[in-house]
Amino acid sequence: MRNLRVVVVVLAIVGVCSVASASIFMEDFESYAAGSAMHGQGGWKGWDNTAGAGAPASSLYANSGSKSVEIIGTSDLVHEFDQAGGQCVFTAKQYIPSGNTGTTYFILLNTYKDGGPYDWSVQLACNMDTGVITSDNGGGATASIAYDKWIELKFAIDLANNTVGEYYNGALVSNHQWDDNVHGTLQAIDLYGNNASSVYYDDITVVPEPATLSLLCLGGLALIRRRRS
Repeated sequence: MRNLRVVVVVLAIVGVCSVASASIFMEDFESYAAGSAMHGQGGWKGWDNTAGAGAPASSLYANSGSKSVEIIGTSDLVHEFDQAGGQCVFTAKQYIPSGNTGTTYFILLNTYKDGGPYDWSVQLACNMDTGVITSDNGGGATASIAYDKWIELKFAIDLANNTVGEYYNGALVSNHQWDDNVHGTLQAIDLYGNNASSVYYDDITVVPEPATLSLLCLGGLALIRRRRS
């Protein structure tokens, strides 16, 4: 009977953990043929559904697997979301080759619809001439570009309290208001080339919070292991 109770508790915890760890969105670009246009694939499209603003899948660099997306100079690549309220963590891996020129942008929008309206919450300007990344929505806070390596862009988004924390390569860059119009939504990512040299992105994820639930799961499983040993 004791063993049966342990099994039931384990299954319950595993079930909760599975829900807690489920991603809202995950993209590793592995399902696309290298060189193929991302516009019209996997929910990706050019800004305002314009094919010419798309971007190609690439096998030149990859954080995991063998492929990523290459944001070329003409790219203005969008993926829409339907996240309202609550908390989530948005992450993306970015690769900037040394010798690149121009300014490319990583953008998150609280409001997006083809043809408008649009409303920006995060806009990181990556100036590859000066080696500086600037948070345009975070009071002009800056970080130094790490070239020739995959780094993590991380955004701790609290739609309930209308805040976002921006992290570059593990370091906090800025904390600021998510939306001055308080829509309480996350509706799109926009990877904008701005006629700059190519930049690469991989392993883009949106994961719900609070993370404390995951810690509770791990703690519960560890406690069960100790009791059985």
